[in-house]
Amino acid sequence: MIGTRDVKLAIKCVVTAALLWLAFRKVDLGAVSSVLSGLSLWWAAAALLLTSLIILSDAMLLAGVLRMFGRRVPFATALLYSLVGWFFSNLAPSTIGGDIFRGVQLSRVGVPVGAAARLILSIRLLSFATLVAVMVAGFPIALGLMQARRDELLLAAVLAAGAGGLIAVFLLAHWRLASRWLERWPLLRKLYTLSGDFRRLLVPGPQTVAAWMAALSQHLLRIGVLACLAAGLGLAIPVATLFALTPAALLIAMAPVSFGGWGARELTFVYLLGTAGVGAESALSLSIAFGLLRVVVGAIGGVTWALMSDHHYRVDATSG
Repeated sequence: MIGTRDVKLAIKCVVTAALLWLAFRKVDLGAVSSVLSGLSLWWAAAALLLTSLIILSDAMLLAGVLRMFGRRVPFATALLYSLVGWFFSNLAPSTIGGDIFRGVQLSRVGVPVGAAARLILSIRLLSFATLVAVMVAGFPIALGLMQARRDELLLAAVLAAGAGGLIAVFLLAHWRLASRWLERWPLLRKLYTLSGDFRRLLVPGPQTVAAWMAALSQHLLRIGVLACLAAGLGLAIPVATLFALTPAALLIAMAPVSFGGWGARELTFVYLLGTAGVGAESALSLSIAFGLLRVVVGAIGGVTWALMSDHHYRVDATSG
């Protein structure tokens, strides 16, 4: 008997296929294949090195936020969570598969389910906040690159939506007088709880600064990875263009509508980079190379997951 989960997976498959078709339908597949086959191994190695730095900074972020929630985890364990998370981000029907893995695994080693969910959501919210900050920094550059008014308005709308969401969470975190009223509504009560957790990330201190820097560095390193891949593929895409446009493309691709972001990422890369005059074949080749790099790292994470047992993911109940 076909269940709801099977139907959702089937829909994700159809959506992924449709998005890939939209991304590929107007490009020369032979040209894309030629570009990908010419990838420089040295630049690919540089991209892999920067990716390893993303994993390290992600582990620092996880360990730091865990401490804020009264938990202690060795850095090697946090690194394990980060690496294996890449496997599930590629395997699951969305790029948030790594977050789901972390939440489930934390609950399996003794962290209460509610606390694990709040912790993962806090990390995701912090990552989102720093991504919006990068987008804000790159917005003036993007305006100078885009050739059509409608493209400028679209990017402004994406940025406004992201910034608006953050402002709402920030105001909610300081809207204490409304807490009793909010408790009447289950959804608003959850949002208020999340905003309270976010308040912890706004308290000045070494741990807070380290967490924000770790989250911010991941986005900047990701742009560096794309720059290395672009150079390795022989694509004449300036770093400024990547800085201005790819964060928005990656944000849109995070929407849980396709497997591992495939299709959504390719389509947004082709469209957004195209607004700056980058050819569809070049944008698509860069997106595919980026996706394949994620698959390689995810495969390493998958092997690591297969070799490890639950005790390797242990988290202490107190920060000591």
